[in-house]
Amino acid sequence: MQLSEINKKNLTDEEIEQIVYEGIQDSGENAYYGLVFGNSMLIKERVKTAIEAFQQKRIKKIIFTGGTGGVSNQNRDPIAEAIKMKKLAIYLGIKEEDILIETEANNTFENIDNAIKLMDSTYLDKIIIITSEFHLKRCVAILKKKYPYIKVITIPSKDGYSDKDNWFLSDASYNSGRSLVTYEANLLIKYAKEEKIADLEITGFDNKKIFK
Repeated sequence: MQLSEINKKNLTDEEIEQIVYEGIQDSGENAYYGLVFGNSMLIKERVKTAIEAFQQKRIKKIIFTGGTGGVSNQNRDPIAEAIKMKKLAIYLGIKEEDILIETEANNTFENIDNAIKLMDSTYLDKIIIITSEFHLKRCVAILKKKYPYIKVITIPSKDGYSDKDNWFLSDASYNSGRSLVTYEANLLIKYAKEEKIADLEITGFDNKKIFK
């Protein structure tokens, strides 16, 4: 079943997991660019993952993307996410010459579009994307829709509460793993129906309970 065909009002945990995490695996491949998505609440985790990939020589250049108007910037910090990530990466030992930043994007679509403009087309046959595990499929689906010629390699940034193996352990309170992942599942369906992202195939669905 395609994402756009899912019409269930109340998704089960198994269905949410299939929508958000199914088929997202790190192939272990390398790429010239590693694109790191901003999130004001998860900067440390994502920067750490990017540094690990760089130190393992899986990427040669790190691109941090993120402005000040994203939904995760609850405190309205005037410093762009990308700048904060760059400062942390330099503090942790990455040379400034190995970092590119994009500071205007405030959502995932803008993150991708703006970052692609910074990249040398010579190396755009494939890229590595680094973000929280629950966010990877949305990034992949946008890239497949808008830049189908780019091979996408995914590296999950684990945070301990919204990952595939633990998101379901929390309640549905604001910003819990469960709330983030449930929201993401419904957002993927919505965007697929609106044709904003690639209409990915999801297995194992029963559409008997439909929206009324």
